[in-house]
Amino acid sequence: MNNEAQVKTILLLAANPRDTSKLQLDVEVREIDEGLRRANKREQFKLKQKWAVRSRDFYRAILDTQPQIVHFSGHGTAEDGIILENEMKQTVYLQADALASMFKLFAKKGVECVVLNACYSEVQAEAISQYVKYVIGMNKAVGDKAAVAFAVAFYDALGAGEDVEFAYELGKSQMMGFMEHQTPVLKKNQLTDVSTTFETDVIPPNPYQGLSAFGEEDAAFFFGRETFVNELVQTTRKQPLVGVVGPSGSGKSSIVFAGLIPQLRSEGNWLISSFRPGNQPFYQLACALVRLLEPELSETGLLREAAGLAGDMQSSRITLQQVASRIKERNAGKRLLLVADQFEELYTLCHKEEQERFADALLGAISPENLTLVFTLRADFYGYVLSYRLFRDALQEYTPQLLSSMKPEELKAAIALPAQKLEVQLEGQLTQRILDDVGQEPGNLPLLEFALTRLWEKQENRVLTHHAYDEIGGVKKAIANHAEEVYQQLSGTQQKQAERIFVQLVRPGEGTEDTRRIATRAEVGEDNWGLVSYLAGYQARLVVTGGGKAGEAGEAGEAGEVSFAQDTVEVVHEALIREWETLRKWINNNREFRTWQERLKVALREWKNSNHDSGALLRGVPLTVAEDWLHKRAEEMTQEERDFIAVSGQQRDRDKQERERRRRLTIIGLGSFSVVSLGLAGLAGVGWQSAGIREINSITQNSSALLSLDGGKALEASLKAVVQMQRTLWVDANTRTQVKLALMHTVNNVAAPNTLGGHANWVYGVSFSPDGKMLASASADNTVKLWDTSTGKEIKTLTGHTNSVIGVSFSPDG
Repeated sequence: MNNEAQVKTILLLAANPRDTSKLQLDVEVREIDEGLRRANKREQFKLKQKWAVRSRDFYRAILDTQPQIVHFSGHGTAEDGIILENEMKQTVYLQADALASMFKLFAKKGVECVVLNACYSEVQAEAISQYVKYVIGMNKAVGDKAAVAFAVAFYDALGAGEDVEFAYELGKSQMMGFMEHQTPVLKKNQLTDVSTTFETDVIPPNPYQGLSAFGEEDAAFFFGRETFVNELVQTTRKQPLVGVVGPSGSGKSSIVFAGLIPQLRSEGNWLISSFRPGNQPFYQLACALVRLLEPELSETGLLREAAGLAGDMQSSRITLQQVASRIKERNAGKRLLLVADQFEELYTLCHKEEQERFADALLGAISPENLTLVFTLRADFYGYVLSYRLFRDALQEYTPQLLSSMKPEELKAAIALPAQKLEVQLEGQLTQRILDDVGQEPGNLPLLEFALTRLWEKQENRVLTHHAYDEIGGVKKAIANHAEEVYQQLSGTQQKQAERIFVQLVRPGEGTEDTRRIATRAEVGEDNWGLVSYLAGYQARLVVTGGGKAGEAGEAGEAGEVSFAQDTVEVVHEALIREWETLRKWINNNREFRTWQERLKVALREWKNSNHDSGALLRGVPLTVAEDWLHKRAEEMTQEERDFIAVSGQQRDRDKQERERRRRLTIIGLGSFSVVSLGLAGLAGVGWQSAGIREINSITQNSSALLSLDGGKALEASLKAVVQMQRTLWVDANTRTQVKLALMHTVNNVAAPNTLGGHANWVYGVSFSPDGKMLASASADNTVKLWDTSTGKEIKTLTGHTNSVIGVSFSPDG
């Protein structure tokens, strides 16, 4: 027991954010590890390694491992701090005061030495040294090889039983060959009597996730779902296909990434990779596979190899089963797990043929010996999965795990335990008050996490209070209030830009709820991207941006080529769509345009996939509607969409010219048959022309006369006059004008026969009964109305809803 108490834990934290130059972190970690393994005093040290790309990774790793020595390897920038990433993968800086406040806490938990092996880290070392006995930083830029040499020698000395000061000097000596031996700086604090009580003026790092899902690195703070996770682990061990199905916001992704995966990894016999289908599911799957096949590949190499593999799998030259077998061969004794997160994207972003081909590829590869697939799916898309026979049969054999609302005691754990772990208390009855506000709706979980995140920032003397909870608006209003606060701080111009951005981030539901979508930089507008960056930043966090991640929003090109480098953006969580009234208003005001635009995107994609076949262009009424929208809202379309409509219009004009050419040739052919016959017929033709014009004028006059008697017949007569005019050659301008005016007058004075009035607010959805005799309408006035389709009269109003009714549908039996 005494020897165990003397064992010191060394925590190696490594960070190499994607926008920074590549460091030899793997070499540094490996050589330190090897040195300690062969050291004389190796039994006195225990080495732990963690990647710490985000600031919260720092404190979570320290909380998990309880180290005495913390070693950080990465990049630094003097006054700005050490370089990390935030949750949106953007560069952020952990500054000296933040590091000092963190280590002020951890010094009281046993941290006695900190090594910042990063350029210009002396500023941070100085700040930390107020609380930690030994702190080493670098006073200027340090070369990669010199940094590794210092670290290896430092820990070799500690492993041999030497003290920190000796180890520091030995490390410096190994940098002489690089002319950098003056770069490391040792800061010493002689105050060894450290109080064990926490300072109340320091707010510890936030353990809650806001609107983000818990990730694998957040497992230590993931509470409340232990029972479901344990059952999921057992199911995953037994079944090759595991569906995690639940409502939006029920915590599906968190359960898999912070619950299932950490447990499986701890078993040591699983290879795990994950992906989201996006609008290029084969490419995203290929990226996940290449990471397992060739883990040493550079980012560029990964993109290249994944594009090739995706093309091969799409064309069936290579199957998923073959790739999985190859991965297993290279990793004998390991089981292979693929996680397909947010599987509903397959049904919102891909056409039916691709949905089925992708499902075939997955289902053809799963087996207990070869591949286990876990997928998360929103419950309202379960019907889409079941509509494909092969998938339905598979789910009948392998029952999915259905996720429902958390029990009160589970919610209590999710609220209280993360705070308790950081020794922060909730004021009396506050936990119960929050529980009452959350209710039993699974979709409220992200709202709960967001409210707790905001509440944490307002803590007083390490206590979360009722007053602060009132300030943020409680669980229901926290996200909406935050979004509205951000919006109201924008200028008038920026508010208009915000509307343009957000309407592109929502896919209007057709029989389902509205859902979020990933939009490209072109779709939200190049001029609006500056505001997107602000909305994704730390102060707003209403959207999440992607810096051209492969396949997230890119389109498949010819021969399986993929466009990678597109900036993308999406709303931070669908809870924002449900709860923010301003956004709901924007969606409803733009619903007709956005619904049409989503259909246009499908048509555009099909045209591109057909290698720009003219047969896939818009024609007839769809083209007329598209040109009308182009005239009204061209600035809200991408250049590709505008070009697609323009090319369709050009094709229509060419088709019209071709028909006219053929008609003229026909006339010429007939004319050459007999000049004499033509001359005789010409005399009759003049008569026919006059008779035709007289008939047109007669129909037009009849239309005007009928208008006061029977609007329907008047409209029919006006249209008949138009048709007759199109069939008659050489109609004079005066007659044409009279026909057009008559038609416009009739249309303007005839009311639409199928207009149903009665709702006091927006109508969100309608549905016909199976027999077609009734129509149901759902409205923002909190009611559903039933209508008789034969008479247009209201049958009944259904009341009782306490909020807007978003959708309505009849059961199959009526």
